[in-house]
Formats: sequence, structure tokens, C-alpha cells
Amino acid sequence: MNAKPTVYVLCGFIGAGKTTFARKLEERTGAVRITKDEWLIRLIGNDPTIDGYADLDSKVCEFSRDLAFQLVEKGIDVIIDEGFWEKEQRVALRRRIESMGAAEVLYYLDTPIETIRERVARRNTSLTRDSFRISREMLDNYLTYWQPPTEDEGYLLASEVR
Repeated sequence: MNAKPTVYVLCGFIGAGKTTFARKLEERTGAVRITKDEWLIRLIGNDPTIDGYADLDSKVCEFSRDLAFQLVEKGIDVIIDEGFWEKEQRVALRRRIESMGAAEVLYYLDTPIETIRERVARRNTSLTRDSFRISREMLDNYLTYWQPPTEDEGYLLASEVR
């Protein structure tokens, strides 16, 4: 256990490669990986258009963060693989991390939108048990909520991690 645990926060849009990066980070650091989409898909399946999805997603996010911070309280490093699309979410999370005396590492997966569109389209043709079916229309709609991190947030580009 660490005297000052680290919370690795992954910020990126749908299809940016967050979970792939989180798995590699998990292997490299030994931190506990918390990927809320994996949990959500086990509960509802691969279709995020079902009635009540937004409410359930919110509850799973809250639960997964609570679990992450229970681990942090015990001195255990965690990876929160969630996306954190809005700056307000990232600021609130940073405050919570700092209030616990933990360290934060914010990784940004800066993936071009055309690459994301290609990945999501390819993923839709052969869904795995841990990915959602996301139509082009849904993707474009979700894009209106996306706020990439700014330099003042002190992120590291995931693409630069060796």
C-alpha cells in the first residue's frame, strides 16, 4: 500500500482508446482499474438507447467512483476509466482527490474524430462483451457534450506514455 495513493483519471471521447489504455496502465502500475462501462453493459447489455439508461449510467458512475475512493482511503492506487467529458466533472474529481491527500494523474486520449468514427463503426460490426453499440447519429449527438481538457488542467497525453 502507498502512503499517498495515485488516482489515474482517463479523459477521452467514445472510441478514443480509454479502456485499452487503462488495461495497459493497470499492467504497468498495478493500480485497480475501474471501468464503469463494463459494469453497465453487464447490467443492461450493449444498447445505450434503452429506457432509463441515463439514470442507470449516473448511478453506476457514482457507485464506481465511491468504490474507487474507498480503495484510495486504504492507500490503493486506482484507474478511473470513465471519460470525464465535461471540465466541471474533472474539476470536481480533482477536488475530491486532493481532499483525500491523494495524487492525481490526468491522462488525455486525444484521438481525432475521424479515427473515433472509424473505430466506433468497426466496433459496431463485432461488439465485444464490454462495448456499446453507438450509431453515427448518437456519436455526433454525444460530441456536443465533449469538452477536451485545457492546458490549465495539467494533463498528460496518453499517446506519449511509454
